[in-house]
Amino acid sequence: MDEPVYIVSGYMRSGTSMMMKVLEGAGMKARYNTRKDEVLGEKYGRTDYHPNPGGFFELGRKEFDDPGFPGIFAGELIKVLHWRLKGLPSHPYRICFMTRDPKEIEVSYLKMFRRRPPFVLQKYHELVDGVVRDVNARGDSEILLVPHADMLKDPAAVLARLFRAGWPLTDLEKGAAQVDPSLYRSRPETLAEVRDTVPGLRTDMPDCLS
Repeated sequence: MDEPVYIVSGYMRSGTSMMMKVLEGAGMKARYNTRKDEVLGEKYGRTDYHPNPGGFFELGRKEFDDPGFPGIFAGELIKVLHWRLKGLPSHPYRICFMTRDPKEIEVSYLKMFRRRPPFVLQKYHELVDGVVRDVNARGDSEILLVPHADMLKDPAAVLARLFRAGWPLTDLEKGAAQVDPSLYRSRPETLAEVRDTVPGLRTDMPDCLS
């Protein structure tokens, strides 16, 4: 069997970059480019809020379009946003899927983009269930859900869980030390306040989904 590709995934603003940094610290070889970091560093460097000061840990389109994908990343760690998972080519994948309180996702998204998230947060848990079903239906992959709150509370326990599941981690203590609690800035109790800062923001569910 081919060596698996290890993936961190999740909806935007759910802690995927934090998990990439943690797993890289725990000894995994992470593959990403820094172009997005450079571009957004220039943009947010002029403001008092940077959404990901530690980096985004993302591949570019050319890596996903490479004819050798995904085999060129066998045994390595990459970040794949949730919407790409369903279209991944046949290959064994081990997926760490980050979950988060949808109110926190909305706060973080509004702070970063100043507009409504492009997915329906009122149906967030149903959407996550759908991702799990799709991955399990593949027959070649495994998925573990990791709550963002668990990473803040006890990252060592989360890493131990991944290690038991066969993830090639070599330094759990160093990995756990990568979590920076000061970056937990998008709290559910601030949602109304943050919404008020975005002019014309709609917060209702689209009629077609209600």
